[in-house]
Amino acid sequence: MEENYYPFLEKYAENRHTEEEHQAFLIWFNAISPGEARKVMDRYQLLLNNNTESVIFDNHADLIGKIEARIDQLDADEILDNEEEIKVVSIWWNFRRFAAAAVLVLMGIGSYYVVLHKSVSKTEIASEVVSTDAAPGGNKAMLTLSDGSVINLNEAVDGQIASQSGIKINKVTDGQLVYGKQKTGEHQVPNKSGIYNQITTPKAGQYQISLSDGTKVWLNSLSSIRFPAVFSAEERKVEITGEVYFEVASMSLNNKRVPFRVVSNNQMIEVIGTHFNVNSYRDESVVKTTLLEGSVKVSTIANGKVSLETVRLKPGEQSIVKPKQAAISVEKADTESAVAWQKGYFKFKDTDIQEVMRQLSRWYDLDVVYSGPLPQDQFTGYVSKKVAISSVLNILEEGGGVKFTIKNKKVEVTALE
Repeated sequence: MEENYYPFLEKYAENRHTEEEHQAFLIWFNAISPGEARKVMDRYQLLLNNNTESVIFDNHADLIGKIEARIDQLDADEILDNEEEIKVVSIWWNFRRFAAAAVLVLMGIGSYYVVLHKSVSKTEIASEVVSTDAAPGGNKAMLTLSDGSVINLNEAVDGQIASQSGIKINKVTDGQLVYGKQKTGEHQVPNKSGIYNQITTPKAGQYQISLSDGTKVWLNSLSSIRFPAVFSAEERKVEITGEVYFEVASMSLNNKRVPFRVVSNNQMIEVIGTHFNVNSYRDESVVKTTLLEGSVKVSTIANGKVSLETVRLKPGEQSIVKPKQAAISVEKADTESAVAWQKGYFKFKDTDIQEVMRQLSRWYDLDVVYSGPLPQDQFTGYVSKKVAISSVLNILEEGGGVKFTIKNKKVEVTALE
């Protein structure tokens, strides 16, 4: 593999590799030294520099994720073994600048290193990070049961943690909760009135849930979902706040399809069986529903009642609802941007600084303030959700037009003249 990995990377950059080649590369890569690993990263960076426009991020997500994990481990070992020469891989990036905007491109495996050549203790490092940096978020959530009791899912051990209306609730791994499958037909579990659960994520938190009907739900930071432990034969209705991604399972009771409905911030979505994302944060000016697969019907809610204003979305479309207004508009969606958070990264496309900072503040648990006039630059590109906030802000500054000062999780944003 030593003499063959260059051709493999060229094929991978163009998505022409086979699965066998991919697996052989990963086995070899996991066995090499940190120095060799960095040579591979540099080689891949050079390939992307020569062919940036043709690279699609999703084509590389699997390889990038595995190499990220490998390099994270290599550098963690170095930090533990050598306090005098700390080598931290902060972020991998490839940067291009255009005249009209600051452009941030994180499409591959470029390398950006912070190297400190001085003696420093682990305690001093930790103190500095706490003061001037913020780690990325992780799997954090609270489960509230129907009797009002609350379970911290971070602290719960794997296995059954509760039972509701005859349904077992299991934490199967870090970041994932599974409700037992409810029975259908003659043997269905009765839906007891008031048996509702709620899962809430804090700032810098995310979680995945499988509901009793088989529907899969991903919660972004500062989000929640309220749902019955067992769904009725008439409808499957859930209520959400924040941002939630759904993969809705089909369900029939008594030979009748049971509709799935999502209520959020002045709108209701009726689902047949589909994949879609809802962004309904209160600090956003509009509610966006983005359809990836299947079909949904979006309606507004006024005075507690569903209005006659309704649209039906096709895959690749996005509905936009302004709070407290009945009108709904539909436009072609950037589906990759809409669900990037669920896949482990941010995607910005001509995004202004306020929207960029809203997304970053939720994931890194930051308070953001603006000093003077707002920066007018726009940002386009990809950012991994796994890196520290300082690395992200450093690259945004490289784009020009903006400067950041961070201390104790407070970020001050200043426009450059």
